[in-house]
Amino acid sequence: MEDELFAGFHCIDITPQYPCHMAGYSRTHKSDSVLDPIQVNALSFKVHGESFILCVLDSIILEEAFCDEVKHGITERTGVKPSHISVSCIHTHSAPAFFKLAFEDTQVEPQLTEKARLALVDAGVVAYDKMQPATLTFEKIEVEGLYGNRNNIGGPAVKTCYLARFLGMNNEPLGAFFNISAHPTILNGSSLTLSADLIGQVRLRLEQELGCLVVCTNGTCGDVSTRFYRTASGMDELMGTADALFEQIMTRKAPVELCGLKGSQPLCRRVTIPSVYSAAEDPDWLAINKRVQHEGANMPGALRDLICSRQQIKLDQSPVRLNLISQIYVFGPLIVVTLPGDVCSELGLRIKRAFPRHEVVNIGYSNAYCNYLVPQEDYGKYFETYNARTARGVPDSFIQEIIATIESMITDQRAN
Repeated sequence: MEDELFAGFHCIDITPQYPCHMAGYSRTHKSDSVLDPIQVNALSFKVHGESFILCVLDSIILEEAFCDEVKHGITERTGVKPSHISVSCIHTHSAPAFFKLAFEDTQVEPQLTEKARLALVDAGVVAYDKMQPATLTFEKIEVEGLYGNRNNIGGPAVKTCYLARFLGMNNEPLGAFFNISAHPTILNGSSLTLSADLIGQVRLRLEQELGCLVVCTNGTCGDVSTRFYRTASGMDELMGTADALFEQIMTRKAPVELCGLKGSQPLCRRVTIPSVYSAAEDPDWLAINKRVQHEGANMPGALRDLICSRQQIKLDQSPVRLNLISQIYVFGPLIVVTLPGDVCSELGLRIKRAFPRHEVVNIGYSNAYCNYLVPQEDYGKYFETYNARTARGVPDSFIQEIIATIESMITDQRAN
């Protein structure tokens, strides 16, 4: 039947079998061990006769051209339109250096990047081929403690997680989808262990409990981490946090009725806002320089050095040309929004607040990477601005365009 739901999943382990360069924390040494697998995971589903594919890489970032190549490869082999395919990553800082980071001297290993590209295409195609009739259980979890806004205790943070489970016709688990908004950065720069960090450890626990593959995504966590909640460090902190988060997922999850999901014609639209950033013409860049000149002697040395380094990189790279890309999907009562990087919590919350009658799932680090997207009211205040490559107000305009587009989509859906 036209409104029947189909789903398929696939996972490919791409863990390097030798020491490799890592992305994050400007590490100079190669990896020396593996905690959990570096994976490519894919979910494919069909609703109302239209197919969609989500592929996720255990990486710190993605590049737009790379994502376009993956989509093209999947489209060639499945016929699924590129607009119906999204490529995401989880933002672990303990994966191989698949891509060059703007603010770090990342030693990219091209053969690993190519292996990841081929695996993403293969995983998407196999997940598509595996699709079978399915039923969906959709749940959300409001997390207490464990992580939050890393600049201000009690500041904006998306503490809602989503767990979607797909069951076959005989109630056998086909796979699951999990979404969280938290920096997976418990393992710091002193660690040379390959790992998907917090998301990887929660994934392992969920897969063992649910008996199926779990595709995990990260949301709007630009200013969210475990910073104010840590009770230990390193591996002990990672395992303790993963255990506590998993327990909350399993004990606090609440069912959500997505009435009309299968009966509504899915809609998909893309928002693209070009951004050109020139440091020397940016009032905030100039103001930060002036602040360092006047207050630098009283700043902690590490902070002063970081700010000066980031300021110089922005100047050297100017003009910075980026495409802020969002792929938006409306499935009746469910809205899925992809976002291109470290999106701060307030921006993600604006999308959610705009549609209180819908469940809104934001998937960050998708289809491109534009570094930190900082709301206007926080621009210039915190670490996120030093790693931003858009001017004040640009992310706000981007989010407003997304909201306006969703409003138009909902109007169209109701008309049909």
